[in-house]
Amino acid sequence: MIGKIKHIVTFILICTAILSCTKEIDVLKPQILTDYYPLKVGNIITYQVDSTVFVNLGTVKTIRSYKMRDRIDSIITDNLGRPSYKVRRSVRSQLDTTKWIDTYSYLVTYDSTQKRLELVENNLRFIKLASPLSTGVQWNGTSFINSSIVELQYLSDWRFVYENVRRPYTVNGISYTETVTVNQRNDSIGTPTNKSFYFEKTISKEVYSKSIGLIYKEFLHEAWQPANGSSASGYYEPNSYGIKLTILSHNF
Repeated sequence: MIGKIKHIVTFILICTAILSCTKEIDVLKPQILTDYYPLKVGNIITYQVDSTVFVNLGTVKTIRSYKMRDRIDSIITDNLGRPSYKVRRSVRSQLDTTKWIDTYSYLVTYDSTQKRLELVENNLRFIKLASPLSTGVQWNGTSFINSSIVELQYLSDWRFVYENVRRPYTVNGISYTETVTVNQRNDSIGTPTNKSFYFEKTISKEVYSKSIGLIYKEFLHEAWQPANGSSASGYYEPNSYGIKLTILSHNF
């Protein structure tokens, strides 16, 4: 009888170990980057946009809001011979809700060899997502940008890092159950509340939802020059700008 009980206990322990291993393997199952950035011609995502702009010769900071629509327009070949997706961006003002106006296009490429997702916008190439898609993984998301150009120096060596992988995230009251946060930059020089001295601030963060793509983006770069011989009041440098995107809807 005792021997039989021992066999039963051993059997239970073995089954428990197998189930535990199966669970661990499932949790560690690699995530496919394009799961979090679906690439299919015809996909459309609409966003609420709050744009930070600097007016009156860079002396005043203000927010302008509008609607924006990104539509995957076609498949083309990039300058490296890789299949890429052309995304057409359109905007609609808060006043005229009947007409979308095309503004520009950008390019998205999934490099299956390097296992990374690249985006080229305004002639700047970013590595938006990289493998493995796991919490704490880091990469240089701005490695292709020529930061020797003065206006682009703030983009030098951005260490993108994954956080909250496969965690929920709420946007506009809607909870997206499986997302990944990419923290791209959060640093500052000086004190932004003290305009008597130079200061610079850069923050950048994006959140992607599985099966949808980008659902939230927050970016701000501002550099302040205090009063000097050419400006009695001081001013924000011309490359200062910011944008916040929150998803409104999608068609897939």
